[in-house]
Amino acid sequence: MTRASAAARTEGPRYRAIVRSLLNDIDAGHYGNGDRLPSEAELCDRFDASRYTVREALRRLQVQGVIARRQGSGSVVTPRPAAPHFVNSIDSIDGLMQYASTTQLDVISIEKIIVEGELSKQLRCPPDSAWIRIAALRHADNLAQPICYTDLYIAPAFADVISDIGEERVAVHAMIEQHYGVNVQEVLQDIEAAEADLNLATRLGLKVGAPVLIVRRRYFDDLGNLIELSMNAHPADRFRYEMTLRRHADSDAA
Repeated sequence: MTRASAAARTEGPRYRAIVRSLLNDIDAGHYGNGDRLPSEAELCDRFDASRYTVREALRRLQVQGVIARRQGSGSVVTPRPAAPHFVNSIDSIDGLMQYASTTQLDVISIEKIIVEGELSKQLRCPPDSAWIRIAALRHADNLAQPICYTDLYIAPAFADVISDIGEERVAVHAMIEQHYGVNVQEVLQDIEAAEADLNLATRLGLKVGAPVLIVRRRYFDDLGNLIELSMNAHPADRFRYEMTLRRHADSDAA
């Protein structure tokens, strides 16, 4: 895939870009509580978009509770809670699929790489092995800025799913399962606190050194083969991770 085609795919639906731009304007204080947004016609001119696209963007903002739309009054900014977080609550592999279905993955780049050093250890493969790396940003509908920067690694054998990544709100491991008939039997996850380097800071709109939460997930099939590694960096002020732990029914037996 060329850089041009990858870049075109990252744009996604036009209404989404308008939503983020208006959310950024509101967060920056350009529009305060009770202020009226520009008219649909003005927004069409500003974003060079159709009236249908602008109306969809405004509808999304209304559903999120960001604006109220009143006949004859236009779109008015409503109060919002300060510093919203995206809450990720997972208690099973199926929960990972729900996480993917409620957020949007926007692909930045796709490239075939030869891994070595620490990365080969992360992928549990011999040095000089070929993998496909997908860099992406994940967005939640209620936040203007991304909630996550992700590096995804998948084996070249699963390259046919690449064109679908980011096009639908489906977990990548689920795409692999559906397309190739493999079963993800186990997910190994580790979490650590870190500081944003220049790359993460630039991607996520942070200051260098800002706290981030690194979540790594390795997906294994029922034969123990690693089919995917995801390395996710979450800004501390936009993300909260919740986990439910349950005791097995027979664990209390005397």
